Amino acid sequence: MALRKTSPSRLKIGQVAAQSGVSVDTLRYYERLGLLPVSARTDGGYRLYEPRVLDRLAFIKRAQSFGFTLDEIKQMLHLETAEPETCSRVLEMIERKLEDLDRQYEEIKRLRRELAAYKVECERALASHQCCPVIEDFLHPRSRREERDVRKQRRGRK
Repeated sequence: MALRKTSPSRLKIGQVAAQSGVSVDTLRYYERLGLLPVSARTDGGYRLYEPRVLDRLAFIKRAQSFGFTLDEIKQMLHLETAEPETCSRVLEMIERKLEDLDRQYEEIKRLRRELAAYKVECERALASHQCCPVIEDFLHPRSRREERDVRKQRRGRK
């Protein structure tokens, strides 16, 4: 759709990028993915967007801040807001996202426990001028685990 003149109500891609905080490349990418409507073009091929594209970009950024993927956001954008089924579909997406977050949270807690154990081992190694147990464990994970298990067993006997 070529336009003869730049309509004052339409925004050039650079204006949209500046106002939304999204790069020009990202705008092109979003358009290719179908997150943004196909832009009108000038005779010279420059993209022109309706001002409401800024609201859509704000929606995309907000949804991303909650951890939704671009594919999930695209699904939400294509839902008819007046449809009664829309809320239940969004609810399903939110429930899946919460389950994902719960799994990630458990993984983060596990990693934190492991890092805290590594911290203790590093502090002990520094105090006794031994080599770094973290590097040793990363280089030889099985032998370090076995050694750690032996130490735990010895402590349990005392």
